[in-house]
Amino acid sequence: MPFIVNSSPGPGLRFEPSVTLPDAKAALGWAVGLERRGMRLIRIRDTETGAVFDEKSLREEIKRLQSTA
Repeated sequence: MPFIVNSSPGPGLRFEPSVTLPDAKAALGWAVGLERRGMRLIRIRDTETGAVFDEKSLREEIKRLQSTA
């Protein structure tokens, strides 16, 4: 299931376009990289379910899915 990651830049930073990634772990990795570059308001959208996550809630969702598998 693809995930779309987008963010808002902090003051003085350039905008980065949204990126579509193949799975939750890849999306989480991209979100962490955006955060390190100063991006804020990072949102990760599961295109299959329409659910929207921030970094913390996606980590929790990944843990939840791993515990049920």
